Amino acid sequence: MVLPFLLLAAAHPLMAAYTDRDLVIPVVGRAAGGAGRFFLTALGLTNAGDREAVTTLSYLESGHANPTPKKTMITLAPGETRVFDPLGPPILPNVKGIGALRIQSNADLVASARIYGYSPSEGPGSALSMALTAIPTRFGIGNGQSAFLHGDGFRNAQYKLYVVETAGAALSVVVSVEDLHGQALGEKRIFLDRFEHVATDMRQLFPTVNVENVVIRVRGVNGNGRVIAAGAQIMPGSEDACAYE
Repeated sequence: MVLPFLLLAAAHPLMAAYTDRDLVIPVVGRAAGGAGRFFLTALGLTNAGDREAVTTLSYLESGHANPTPKKTMITLAPGETRVFDPLGPPILPNVKGIGALRIQSNADLVASARIYGYSPSEGPGSALSMALTAIPTRFGIGNGQSAFLHGDGFRNAQYKLYVVETAGAALSVVVSVEDLHGQALGEKRIFLDRFEHVATDMRQLFPTVNVENVVIRVRGVNGNGRVIAAGAQIMPGSEDACAYE
C-alpha cells in the first residue's frame, strides 16, 4: 500500500519530518492484501509547540468527494506524543477501507504513519511495514504545477499511486510516466472532486507501457483544487513495500 522526505542539511541538523499546522497523510486505512496479509495503520502525532494543541483529524474516504468528512477532535499537551495503533474508530469510521488523513491544529505538529501487514497465521512477528511522513497542505500542487515521484523500478512490482485533493475544490490532473531522459511514455487524466482521495495501480492505468525504471509526474491542468500525491512500490510475493512522497 501509499509521498520525498524533507532533508534540511544547511547549518541545521538533519530532519526527516515536516512540522506544520495543516498536514495530510496520503494513505491510511485497514485493508486485505496479497498472501493472506491484513494491513493496518499506526499513527503517531507529536505536539512540537509550547502550548496545548487542539487538533482535528479528518478522514477522507477513497473513491468519492468528502465535502463533510468524518472528524475527530483530540488535544495534545506541549511536547506530548500520541500513538494510535492500530488506527480505527472513531478516527477511521469503517472496519475496512482506505483514504487519506488530514490533520489540522492550532499548534505545530509532526505526524507520521506506519502501514504494516502480517498474516494472522504467522502473527505480528512476520509484519512488513512502510512509513509515510505527513505533508503540509501548502506543498500541494494546483493548476499549472507538477510534482514527480520516483520508485517504479522493478518490472514485476506493483506500484500504487495515491492522490488526494486538499483545498476543497475540484482539480483535474494528468498522470504521466516518463523515461529516465524525461520523455513521456503515456499519460492519463484523473478528475478529483472536493477532498477526494483516489487510489490507482500504475500498471492497470498504463497496461501497454513498460513502467520499469520510469518517473511518474502528476500535473494539475484544470480547476482550483490542490493535490498531494504518494506512491508505494510493492514487491511480488513478499508484499514488502517502499513509499515515495
